[in-house]
Amino acid sequence: MSYKHILVAVDLSESSEKVINKAVSLAKDAKANLSLIFVDDIANIGVVTIEVAPLPSVEEREKKLKGELQELADKADYQFDNIIVVTEDLKNKLVATVKKMNIDLLVCGHHRDFWSRLLSSVRKLINSVAADLLIVNLDE
Repeated sequence: MSYKHILVAVDLSESSEKVINKAVSLAKDAKANLSLIFVDDIANIGVVTIEVAPLPSVEEREKKLKGELQELADKADYQFDNIIVVTEDLKNKLVATVKKMNIDLLVCGHHRDFWSRLLSSVRKLINSVAADLLIVNLDE
């Protein structure tokens, strides 16, 4: 099967490059369009933080995150058609983006540690996303 449009979901951690590189490899082979997305799911993390400095506005935060995504995209050896930052619920935003953009492959990463087993976003996507799903193992 040849993919036409691949969406890469990253979390902006150090392992994001591994996920992107896997997607780039597939996109090159298929000559597919490639898009990059980060879902700012801060409301659902469940971590309490105390801020000393004022919080950035939504626009400032989105601009900063989009800049970080652009840096990752610039390192890749492939042209990205879209670089997207969205907020709120990860599963719902990815499902909606896949549908809206006619994505036929969603690529994301997964660690096999205790916290990932307990709080994995990937499990939520398996039965929800209307596209093939490639889960990149991020463990050494």
